[in-house]
Amino acid sequence: MNAWIIFQRMLILFAMMMVGFFSYRKGLLDNPSLKRISGLVVTIMNPLLILDGVMGKEIPADTSVVTQNILLMILYYVILLLISIPVARLLRVSKSEEYLYRLMMIFSNVGFMGIPVITSLYGDDCVLFIAFYILGYNLLLYTLGISLVDRSVAVSSTADGKGKMQAGGFAAAAKKICNPGVIACLIAILIFALRIRTPEPIAWFVNSMGGCAVPLSMVLIGASMAQQNFKTLFADKKTYLFLLIRMLVVPIIMALIMEQFALHKQVAGVFGLMLAMPVGSIVVLLAQGRGANEQVCTRASVISTLASVLTIPLIAIFLP
Repeated sequence: MNAWIIFQRMLILFAMMMVGFFSYRKGLLDNPSLKRISGLVVTIMNPLLILDGVMGKEIPADTSVVTQNILLMILYYVILLLISIPVARLLRVSKSEEYLYRLMMIFSNVGFMGIPVITSLYGDDCVLFIAFYILGYNLLLYTLGISLVDRSVAVSSTADGKGKMQAGGFAAAAKKICNPGVIACLIAILIFALRIRTPEPIAWFVNSMGGCAVPLSMVLIGASMAQQNFKTLFADKKTYLFLLIRMLVVPIIMALIMEQFALHKQVAGVFGLMLAMPVGSIVVLLAQGRGANEQVCTRASVISTLASVLTIPLIAIFLP
């Protein structure tokens, strides 16, 4: 894969982020407007972008490619789950922060960052492959993810050291799993499996609306950066060690291992780039909403997003 081309495209995405950054700093965007735009992207634009990956397009007859993607998606989460424990302990952080570092190791930005980056490199046809990662992401986030955050809160609290689920428990988590993104993923997979042909006007509408997700997602990330205090943001050295492992060491090792297998080029590329994605912004919101130390997650999310402009092209050198 041409790292220079990827670097150029990452610069374009970075420029979109800077639009959001300066728009917020100049008062063109504020928190209420960001909340509305975020809701628009999450509930409408991103789901339509996922559907666009299969609507009005030629569906390949070889389903073995999809099988490869599903197996690599499962491998993706198994790897991150397994290595999250030793990596968190290697950092020698407090027990409460250890759970948060495990959370950040597992949950990267497969949606807001993953979709625009990967589609800009491989085209909209690969969105079907991304859909499986998003499905796994949501299933794990609202079960394991919530459990990790609650354990972090429990350890840091003298009132309850047993790590019980907060109000709502798994019943509330199950309801959150049924969100527009997951529903769109299921519909996209159904369209693929049944080879449903979408009328051209509908496909054009979905393509036009879904295309808005990429720039709007980048603008939102940039606006989120604009709200951070950069003087204190870059002070924690353990964050850099964590991100070195998360965004360089693990993706490079896995890319070298993947070279030993006869994998579909696009499927292997999606897998490698997913491993290289920055820390998910949703983990910040999850930690904040459930009373954990969101500053740990905020630092890693912002720094990893900025670093991804350089690290993703670097990882691309090792991809097919």
